[in-house]
Amino acid sequence: MEIKATPSRSPEKIFADMHRELRAWNQQVPESPERLDPILKILMRLYAHQLSLIDKRIDSVWEMAANSLIRAVCPESKRWPVPSFTVMRCQPGDPVVEVDPHLRFFYKEKREGGQTFFFSPLRKERLIAARIKHIYLTAGSTVMDLSPNPESTGYSRQPLSFPATDPGKIFIGVEYEGIPSDLAGAVLFIKGAVEVLKQLRWGHWRAADSSGNFLEESRFCPGLIDSLSDILSIDGRRIDWGGLRTSRDLFKTLEDNFILLPRNFSTGWAAGPIDKELAEKMFTAGINPPPAGEKVYWLRIDLPRGGDKTKLQSSFEIHFNCFIAINKNELTLFKHTGGNRLVEVELPEDIANILEIARVVDSGGREYVPRFTVQTSRAQKAYSLEERNNKIVLWFDFSSDIELPPDSISVNYSITAGVSGNGIEAAKINELYEAHPGIVAIENIVPTGGAVPAKTEKQIVNEVSARLRNRDRAMNFAEISNWAMTFDPRILSAECRNGIERAARGVRRCIEVIIRVKKDGFYSDEETDLLERRLNSFLKSRSPINTHFKIEIVKQ
Repeated sequence: MEIKATPSRSPEKIFADMHRELRAWNQQVPESPERLDPILKILMRLYAHQLSLIDKRIDSVWEMAANSLIRAVCPESKRWPVPSFTVMRCQPGDPVVEVDPHLRFFYKEKREGGQTFFFSPLRKERLIAARIKHIYLTAGSTVMDLSPNPESTGYSRQPLSFPATDPGKIFIGVEYEGIPSDLAGAVLFIKGAVEVLKQLRWGHWRAADSSGNFLEESRFCPGLIDSLSDILSIDGRRIDWGGLRTSRDLFKTLEDNFILLPRNFSTGWAAGPIDKELAEKMFTAGINPPPAGEKVYWLRIDLPRGGDKTKLQSSFEIHFNCFIAINKNELTLFKHTGGNRLVEVELPEDIANILEIARVVDSGGREYVPRFTVQTSRAQKAYSLEERNNKIVLWFDFSSDIELPPDSISVNYSITAGVSGNGIEAAKINELYEAHPGIVAIENIVPTGGAVPAKTEKQIVNEVSARLRNRDRAMNFAEISNWAMTFDPRILSAECRNGIERAARGVRRCIEVIIRVKKDGFYSDEETDLLERRLNSFLKSRSPINTHFKIEIVKQ
């Protein structure tokens, strides 16, 4: 399948066309462009340059749209099965251990003929051998010890009452024996009640220096950082799950669990003593503070004003050694070419179970890519794809090559067990397929789930057809309101009207969307601002390209 676009015109070509059309309209215009009026010539060259930029932009948009369409209907897109996923916790034997997507964990059903399920990290991960040693919740002048082993302090927890003027703070002490720079970009997994997760995510985090002072420059709000998208990206690229699926939608249940510590947070973070004000409150409350000589990495979370504060008094866990793993099994198919100029390689697995074709390489070390992804380089080796009897077939054509065909071709691809991988209980996946240096023990800490069956051919065709029909057609206010209502369950109503807004180069027309939301559903103003930005992007992605929105959120 090939879609060709008219190549963009150069500024010189546009200028020549403008001059020719100008002469057709007025015969007094000089035949030679060099004899044009200087001012007119400057203006025409300026317009030609601007039109050339617009032409190139249109060409780029066309190329992206054409490639997206081809990928949607090409067998390389497969049937888009979504694998089940879980959260793995590994106990590292070294301060820092790195794992990659080739690491495999497995679980075998305890029955005769039981199926074996393989799981691998979604991307390269860095596991840190840090552990939470202290957790203290403060409200006004009172303190509650939420540390993992509070019984060791001889203290029994008493309920806290939160003053109206103080939403509360949480002080966390992290024990780590490695170098401080290892904590830069660390990923935290928080396990606890949903209400606790949301309040921690929408609080403001600060790191302490070696003197125990909390640094203002390290302050950040995890809710405003797109942690989940960063965690679920591979080398900065968003994962393509097919159609309109996004990682944020598929892993929605984990959005509040993962916190990504930005590098500016850990720049000045250092092991130090406990905060003096916290120590005084603990002494007043009769709680034994940590030993005077103990130095841990302290951080403070200033909690948001919203939310049920009583939920914070229940225990929660924070881990530095967790990551998302998906149900996939990497396989390699080896095929001798026999010196043939036309070679076909059929993958034996059903097309509905194939996640991706990761790598194709021949005996000479040359890599191959799908033919539709080849752009300008003729030296790039490519293969064609065919769907045949619910199988994927790769075709290699060496008829135009001068040199002899390679002796063999290896295809590396991955498959999934589909919905069968759902429902494996926590702690059941606890074995490594191959030993990994630095990993002492593993287990999944949440049950597996999230698998979606592969799409049928009819579903794919209908989806592509609907997207092509709806992308650039006009939308009325009722349709925009309906789209807005589907974006977030906290939205009570959506109303649209014509409006104007100030832009970078003046004033432009826009569509004002007034959103009414539940006041109690938001923990801070930052969360409201984030909803406004995301809703704007959501509506623009479903509207003609020149449509602009102005979102107004009303709490009630």
